[in-house]
Amino acid sequence: MNSTIAYNEDIYHKKWEDFYFEPISITTLPELTDPESYKNSFTFRDALLTAFEKLSGKKVLKLLLITPDLNTNAHFYGVAYLEGKEIHTATIQKTAIFKQWYACINDDEEDLAKPKLFNFSSNSYSYSPITTQKHGQIFEATGEFIADAIPNAFIAEQLAQEKADFIQPFIQLAADYDFEAIKANFEKLVAKNAWKVIPPTDNQKLYAEFEAEAGFAVPQLLKDFLSLHNGIENTRFLSAASMLKEWRDWQSVYTEWTQEELLDTYSTNEGKTLLMYTTPYWIPFFDLYNGNFIALDFAPTEKGIPGQVIRFGADQEIGYQEAESLNAFLEELLHSEEFEEFEDEY
Repeated sequence: MNSTIAYNEDIYHKKWEDFYFEPISITTLPELTDPESYKNSFTFRDALLTAFEKLSGKKVLKLLLITPDLNTNAHFYGVAYLEGKEIHTATIQKTAIFKQWYACINDDEEDLAKPKLFNFSSNSYSYSPITTQKHGQIFEATGEFIADAIPNAFIAEQLAQEKADFIQPFIQLAADYDFEAIKANFEKLVAKNAWKVIPPTDNQKLYAEFEAEAGFAVPQLLKDFLSLHNGIENTRFLSAASMLKEWRDWQSVYTEWTQEELLDTYSTNEGKTLLMYTTPYWIPFFDLYNGNFIALDFAPTEKGIPGQVIRFGADQEIGYQEAESLNAFLEELLHSEEFEEFEDEY
């Protein structure tokens, strides 16, 4: 039997005996020199991912590790989700070094006897106990278990369409604004704080890159704002290149997450901003540090305003309106003691 099979709709109906769990030995684990190191769990994960990639000859998008329960299951099983929508299954031999490493990442002796389901990928590490219900699914409805855990990359087109369908009604790239008022308040801020403005540059190449990746042009409001500067020394205002970089980083999150993962219906705001962790229509222009940003929002809710200024980021479950417009945000900075505290950090 082949230990690698193509993923398709038929897999959902397969049983345990329909899969071939090839016996393998993990030879990618290094010598365990520091059992107390916090890095051990990640070293263990990376070694398993590397081993399955060597065996399959393909990149592993996700790896499930099923551990023994010492009753009905005495083995370690691996289910690897490979690039190209393939599944690779294997039984991991309990070599001395493998048992040593597994005992290390399970430092509670009683915990060793409890079956677990580990979920590994290049940027994630998690595990959960295998309940009686989950045990039944794994060993009786195996195809269903495998299908339920597929990585997002396996259904990327479907997930992308779901996100596009959700956000389409909210997109408003054309914002009403008074550029002369924005310019006047910006110049007041520069004069008040004796800032050194980095002169604006020709950003056409960056704008073209953005449009090619985003699927929409850089909004005119942002282009006009960047005609005033290309960043300001020792402030949190981003240059055009930095804006693109930060947008790309958040775009990668948006691409990898499902609509369900992005939407947070437990949090609340004033109903002016989508209950989302991030969207491609939030373009950062001001760095709050620690992964948090002020952005221009071009996909507001019905209570919001196109081009409104919002706060979002690593410490925010959803976006929050910071100001109704870019001009209002600049006016707030002119009179904000909090902003003066920001400057003191430099």
